[in-house]
Amino acid sequence: MTTKLLSPRELRVWHAFMLMGEDVLGRVGRDIAAATGLSGSEFGVLTRLAGPCKGEIRQQSLAMLMGWDKSRLSHQLTRMKERGLIERRYADRNSVLVALTGLGREKLEAARPIHAESVRRNLLSRLTAEQTATMVRISNILGEED
Repeated sequence: MTTKLLSPRELRVWHAFMLMGEDVLGRVGRDIAAATGLSGSEFGVLTRLAGPCKGEIRQQSLAMLMGWDKSRLSHQLTRMKERGLIERRYADRNSVLVALTGLGREKLEAARPIHAESVRRNLLSRLTAEQTATMVRISNILGEED
């Protein structure tokens, strides 16, 4: 099967989409790291653990929640465990639970206002209300299953 390559206009759209996300995520991640020492990935894991998971979740469920493969999450969790941010324990023979530690919660609480300020500065303040609404609509469309 031969697939037609992207046109120059299609490539511009794709690159704009990728660069927009990478740029904003990079800026926010750098702000969090500079203020707290947490990486963007660590902040993402801690946020999910503290939020809907109420501090604890099965590792497999966390991988799905993060949209990461099991190997990537496992390596990330190993680094976070070594830093004392999370704990891992067996729920049963086949399941590992990931739990937020006191240090992890402290680091997360210190990072949240940095995150909020950085998101406002690097994303929200740069867009009009109409642009923000358009971005949300586009995100909803792209998030739909085919």
